[in-house]
Amino acid sequence: MSLKIIQLSKFTKSFKNLAKRYRNIVLDYEKLLDILESNKHNAINLGDNFYKIRLKNSSNPSGKSGSFRVVYFFKTNENEIYLLDIYSKNDVSSISKSKLIQLAKTSHLIQ
Repeated sequence: MSLKIIQLSKFTKSFKNLAKRYRNIVLDYEKLLDILESNKHNAINLGDNFYKIRLKNSSNPSGKSGSFRVVYFFKTNENEIYLLDIYSKNDVSSISKSKLIQLAKTSHLIQ
């Protein structure tokens, strides 16, 4: 069964906003898809099928602090990854679990 990656509207909106400042984000996103599809990633398990992964920002080579964070929800039964949000570590230090749950509920991923 192949992996299906789905962008939620919040992710798409955040991505478009970041693309205005970081011209290489599309290339970075393509690398993210390759990483997720290969299942060889070092995502941090946030519990309840929520994960966070660091994505290198090739437009801003200032190390980990200048990279992007992508949060996603993984439905194991359907083998689907739902991309919830993307943000620059320069802009947002962390995303709360309650905000992730709210995004998932709004998108009917959880009850």
